[in-house]
Amino acid sequence: MASRRTGPIAPDLFSTASPQETASRPPKPTASSRHILPNDLPTAIKHLNDQELEQLLAAVIAEGLQRGMKSPVPARTTSKRPVEAATVSLTPGKLNAVRAAFKAGVTPSKIAKQFGIPQADVRKVIASDRAK
Repeated sequence: MASRRTGPIAPDLFSTASPQETASRPPKPTASSRHILPNDLPTAIKHLNDQELEQLLAAVIAEGLQRGMKSPVPARTTSKRPVEAATVSLTPGKLNAVRAAFKAGVTPSKIAKQFGIPQADVRKVIASDRAK
């Protein structure tokens, strides 16, 4: 009488899988397999925590640089000076009048003469208005 095993059989290292077993298994990923992004990427990204998001951003930037793309982070230019806030000791009325005169097309030198203030102060007011 032959005894039958009812438990799992240990696979033989040299045996090949039957066609039924290979059909039920998912294919093994190869080095050339491509990863597919989710259809709704913005929603998928919302589920990442801060650390995972930082890792993803660093990896994307590094890959973009390897491919010759420009860095998405703007480089700081040292040639331009940041616009200083107007630290002019003018009354709010004069500040508004200087801005209005400049918008009307009056040159900064004429504005300075008209209000009796230094031309540098007029330029600071105009620059602070542009920065805003």
